[in-house]
Amino acid sequence: MTTAVCFHCGHLKFGSFNICEECQTQPRTDEELIVSLAMSDHYFDQPTMESMGDYIREHGHPPHLDPNSEETFRRNFEEVKASGLLNQLFQDRDDS
Repeated sequence: MTTAVCFHCGHLKFGSFNICEECQTQPRTDEELIVSLAMSDHYFDQPTMESMGDYIREHGHPPHLDPNSEETFRRNFEEVKASGLLNQLFQDRDDS
């Protein structure tokens, strides 16, 4: 399964789009979802993700993506969004 860095607190969590058990924050905006997708083990190894978490704790925000990477992650996110997966994920959360 996917390990990801919480965009808000830097804690490692299960799933890019899931609620962080540490700070109870869930990515909702497109920008939050894109950076959450980017900071996952689909793209980075554990030490790199731990460094990202350290950066967030030190600076209060996730590292910035370079323009080419941001474009790639945005395209990947748009594919996930078009699949309807996000609607299902958020509807399941709202129904609970």
